[in-house]
Amino acid sequence: MPKVNLPLGIDSFEKLRANDCYYIDKTGFIKELLSETFDVNLITRPRRFGKTLAMSMLAEFFDIRKDSRKMFEGLAVAGDVDFCRMWMNQWPVLFLTQRAAVYQKDPNRRV
Repeated sequence: MPKVNLPLGIDSFEKLRANDCYYIDKTGFIKELLSETFDVNLITRPRRFGKTLAMSMLAEFFDIRKDSRKMFEGLAVAGDVDFCRMWMNQWPVLFLTQRAAVYQKDPNRRV
C-alpha cells in the first residue's frame, strides 16, 4: 500500500503543494467565488474545517507578487486557461489570520 502524506496541521497551501500532501481539490471554489456578485463574503465553518487553508489558497492564486502557475498545475482551476490568465497573480493581496490569536481574560471586565 502506497504511503499517503497527510497534511496534519498544515494551513499553508504553498507548503501543502510543495510537500506533495494528500489534498481534495477545492480550487473550483475560486471560480465559484468570482461568479457571484456581493459586497462582502463571509466564510463561516466550524473549527478545523480548513478556513485558513482556503484563504491561503486564495492568496496564492491572486497574489501579484507571485507566479503560482506551477502550484496550481493539475488542479481544477488550472484547466480554465482564460480564467487563470485573467485572475491568477493579478491582484495585491493582504492576508491576515487570527489562527494564533490568544484570548486573555480581562479581570476588570464585567459581564
